[in-house]
Amino acid sequence: MSKQYLSCAETAKLVRAALKESFPGVKFSVKSSVYSGGASINVSYVDGPSYDQVKSIVSAFEGGYFDGMTDYKGINYNSLDGQKVRFGADFIFVNRSYSIALFTDLVANACKYYGYEMPVIANSKLSGAYIASNMSYDEKKRVMQKVSAYSADDAAESATLNRVQFLGDDGYGYGAVGRIAA
Repeated sequence: MSKQYLSCAETAKLVRAALKESFPGVKFSVKSSVYSGGASINVSYVDGPSYDQVKSIVSAFEGGYFDGMTDYKGINYNSLDGQKVRFGADFIFVNRSYSIALFTDLVANACKYYGYEMPVIANSKLSGAYIASNMSYDEKKRVMQKVSAYSADDAAESATLNRVQFLGDDGYGYGAVGRIAA
C-alpha cells in the first residue's frame, strides 16, 4: 500500500471490517460524512457490545483529536500495514441503542440490585428504549451506568485492527503525546 491518505469512505470500510471481525453477528451501521470543517464517521447499533468496547475498536481509525481545554483540533498519526497513513475521518462517534426487551431486563436487574422500584419503560423510534417514569436523577444515573456496562459479547481478534498502529499525534493539544514512533 503506497497511499498516504485514506478518504473518509475508505476509513469507514476499514471500521466496518474491524467491527465485523471483532463482533460477528452484531449489525452495525457505519456512515461517513464529509463537511467543510473535516469529516466524521457515525457508528450505530442495537444491544450487542458495550459502548466502551466498540469505541476502543473504532478509535484506532480516528485521524484527529479535539482538545476542549484550548479549543484545538489536532492530528493523529498512524500506520497501516507498516506504511504511514492519515485516516480521513477526524472523529468517530458511537451510538448504542437498546431493544425494549433487553433494556427492560437490564433495568429490572439494576433496580433489583439497588432496591429501586421498577420504572415504566418506553420505546422511541429515534433513540430506542428509555426510562419513562419519574426516578430521581441519581437513581436514573446509577441504573443507566449498570445498563450501559452490559455487553453481550467480548471482542474477538480483528485482523483489520491488527494492521493499524498508533504513531502519536501532533503534540499540541492538552494531554497530547507527540510522535512516539518513526
